[in-house]
Amino acid sequence: MVVSDIPATLEVIDSHTEGEPTRVVIGGWPALAAPTMEGRRLELVERFNALRRASVLEPRGYEAIVGALLTPPVREGSVAGVVFYNNVGPLWMCGHGLIGVVRTLELLGRIEPGVVRIDTPAGTVGAELARDGSVTIENVPSYCFRRDVVLEVPGVGRVEGDVSYGGNWFFLAHLASERLELANLERLRAVTLAIQGALRAQG
Repeated sequence: MVVSDIPATLEVIDSHTEGEPTRVVIGGWPALAAPTMEGRRLELVERFNALRRASVLEPRGYEAIVGALLTPPVREGSVAGVVFYNNVGPLWMCGHGLIGVVRTLELLGRIEPGVVRIDTPAGTVGAELARDGSVTIENVPSYCFRRDVVLEVPGVGRVEGDVSYGGNWFFLAHLASERLELANLERLRAVTLAIQGALRAQG
């Protein structure tokens, strides 16, 4: 996508789930052509990466925002499709983002309280919107893929953790030596980025 292909405006609705922000794109984004949700996730990267960045990064956003691009559903019985993405790239699924999408669909008059199905690149997920506005979600099945994975992390040393899946991939690190507190935020960020780099480097 060249800069001239970026639409002049996007129509979005911002919400937050207990402080976790979601930006639902409801209009202006060029249509995705792929027939599957995974195909649409890849298409978002390949064709619309500049638009992804423009919609969630400064000056219009910030690194914590999760974008949610509404699409037509791909499965019978689903009310919508959604491709989640953030400042790094596209996601397969997002729990707080799904809650934001459900409340946005309610605001738009597209759903009423009750159970709905929504297609994502991770699979079709469920949500129940209560009359008081609370939302309960049913994610794709989660599982532990590999336990006790050992990494050698530059600047950190030996790190052990588990690889798990719950709509996205996670590495759950066991780091008893690191203080989990706000005053240690920069150190935790640096350690996290080093672990991510080691995971990529070591396959």
